Amino acid sequence: MLDRLKNIDLPAAMGAGLAGGAAYLLAMEADLRLTGNQVDDLKLLGWPFVRNPARARAVGLLVHTLNAANLAVAYALLAHDRLTGPPWWRGVLFANVENALLYPLTRLENHHPGIRDGQIDRYWTRTAFLQSIVRHIAYGAVLGAAYARLRRRERPTATR
Repeated sequence: MLDRLKNIDLPAAMGAGLAGGAAYLLAMEADLRLTGNQVDDLKLLGWPFVRNPARARAVGLLVHTLNAANLAVAYALLAHDRLTGPPWWRGVLFANVENALLYPLTRLENHHPGIRDGQIDRYWTRTAFLQSIVRHIAYGAVLGAAYARLRRRERPTATR
């Protein structure tokens, strides 16, 4: 694993992850307004650490940013050079595989204080799942394109 870490451009991965994380948040804000379904990931991520809903979004932003950067490093390590297609597509595919693997954790939503209190809508619904797909498309497309553009040493891959 350490050997593979040497083969990625860590600053490029982190920068691409931050850009992808920003795209995710833009998609989230748009879908919250369009659907009225309040599955606010910032509140979801921050609420377990603070009880004040206004502060929950700020703490959630920190957690979201760390998640976006870490997922980008995983993408650079595991997927960028292994998947085929244009970089944006590789990012979309990777992000949505991650989403599909982790989404079943939302079945535990009754343990979340914000969901129990009715301050955050339920995630284990068709609408919320579709919102998560759109958000991960935004994250993945920006992640893949940005990482390909930012990395210092471009290696040939299958199809671009």
